[in-house]
Amino acid sequence: MYIRMTKRNKMIIAIISVCLIIPVLAFLYFEYRREVERKMVYRVPGTSIIIPLGRHFNLGLAVLIIVALTPYTVAVAINTNYESKIERDLPLFFRELAESVRSGVPLIKAIEEISARGSGPLREEMRRVAFRTALGVTLEDSLKMLTDKVDIYSTKVMSAILNEACASGARVIDVLETAGDVYSVLFAFELERKAKIAPYAWTVYIALILFLVISTVLTEIFFKPLSAFAVGVPFLKGTIMSDIYEVIFYYVSLLESIFGGLIVGKMRAGKVSRGFIHSIILVSITALFYGVLIPIISRFLPFPKIKR
Repeated sequence: MYIRMTKRNKMIIAIISVCLIIPVLAFLYFEYRREVERKMVYRVPGTSIIIPLGRHFNLGLAVLIIVALTPYTVAVAINTNYESKIERDLPLFFRELAESVRSGVPLIKAIEEISARGSGPLREEMRRVAFRTALGVTLEDSLKMLTDKVDIYSTKVMSAILNEACASGARVIDVLETAGDVYSVLFAFELERKAKIAPYAWTVYIALILFLVISTVLTEIFFKPLSAFAVGVPFLKGTIMSDIYEVIFYYVSLLESIFGGLIVGKMRAGKVSRGFIHSIILVSITALFYGVLIPIISRFLPFPKIKR
């Protein structure tokens, strides 16, 4: 299945996202009210900025980001999978088409026979092309319908090649074989490019994990003991609060997760939209670290709770 990103489909995805976001926003609102009543917030001196310190509210922010990105990410993942299957099948499809035409089968009949033998998105779409041509639609118009439905670069190039092969007469076999060879080279080049870029993409994940570990060490080993010490010093009392630093590190990690994921998508696929899945994974890692690992670590490194 391919989801074409028309205005209508984008509107449907946006509506689904809003419907999923509303319950999370309601939870965040009531949780914020509860934290204000319990004085689990920090007011930045000299400003109107209020930083919620409650773990439930801050984890809700991560859930909000994940829920907001999920519908569009699912659509992009479906299209990416569909497109990659087409690109993998194109070299073999053109070679089979060239062999069938070489055996004396007309091009349109060869398309019908080859698409009927295999499976996958490309074969399914070509079966529809063959069916339309059997009903009297020209090959050019039938391929135009295909590119209108599956509006990706691979189908546009394939349609142009098939139209050229149909118009080339005696050179149709040469055109198809050349197309198969070129697509094989391009597919191998793309695999090599992804393999070379993969280590650079992993550095974003490693950088986030290192930041989470370092920030946790700073909070648990440095800021919490310092906060406990500051309670007994009159001029330092209330100035050093480990909870604030922990939340600030968490917010920075969320920002790094979102933009880091977009960078990974741009590096690996050349499109920022392909990075939403990485942003969701990185935000999930951050939420897991903040919501599960830090509380567990705090139990093994117990420090006195600071009264605000």
